[in-house]
Amino acid sequence: MIDQLLRPKVAFWTGVVLTLISFLVFNFLLPALYLAIQSIDFPMTQQFVGALAAAVDSLGQLARLIGPVLIVGALILLKLDRLSAAGAFPSTAQPHSGNALRD
Repeated sequence: MIDQLLRPKVAFWTGVVLTLISFLVFNFLLPALYLAIQSIDFPMTQQFVGALAAAVDSLGQLARLIGPVLIVGALILLKLDRLSAAGAFPSTAQPHSGNALRD
């Protein structure tokens, strides 16, 4: 299960979705919540909606942080995968004998 989540394409699209969600939360959802807080006259309800807005704000900030990190990490993983497929990394299949004079 965890190896399915560590694939570069899955990490890339997860990062894109998280970045899109954070954009939507900060540009559309939070202003509506703050407008709702200002229009409510009951103090207890204002506190509840204020706590809800603070929770949504912190989740949006977390998505704003993790989304681009996942995108960059996926791009690095794709580059490393392509380099290893092209044979850019040396093979460690043959052990070193340890005696340079015999070889």
